[in-house]
Amino acid sequence: LKDLTLYLHGTVVGDKTASALGSSLLACSKLEKAALSLIDTKITDLGGQALAQGLTCPDLRDLDLRLFDTTIGDNTAIALGSSLRACDKLENVMLALYNTKLTDRGGKAFAQGLNRPGWRDLYLSLHNTSVGDDTAIALGSSLSACCELTKVVISLYGTKITDLG
Repeated sequence: LKDLTLYLHGTVVGDKTASALGSSLLACSKLEKAALSLIDTKITDLGGQALAQGLTCPDLRDLDLRLFDTTIGDNTAIALGSSLRACDKLENVMLALYNTKLTDRGGKAFAQGLNRPGWRDLYLSLHNTSVGDDTAIALGSSLSACCELTKVVISLYGTKITDLG
């Protein structure tokens, strides 16, 4: 499998499905493009973490991951940051993690995973979360290392970021 598109919106899909999907993704060693949209589901941090761990695909070039209106949180973000660091060929990234339970603990670790010099396009939405200044500072630091970025869109409204961030 080289190209995967999966949309599960407004379903009762939960942690078991997210964990199974994460395990399946691990088996897709040739995956180049993934669009995963799990919106308004019953996925918690447990399932989100398993799903994120499945995204360690060495050939992945394009990732569109939308996990919003869920109860995922810091553990999902930490796992996602770690997985992104393992995707050496990743160039185009769309990550929407809004209306979640994400805080600075996960946001900071997640942001450190965005330190990828080969990225070209990044769309990041963390609005309506509890991320704050620590996440904003980590984002700035990580993105400063992304020397090949040509397009960046970041949405952080409804967060706890102040002038310090």
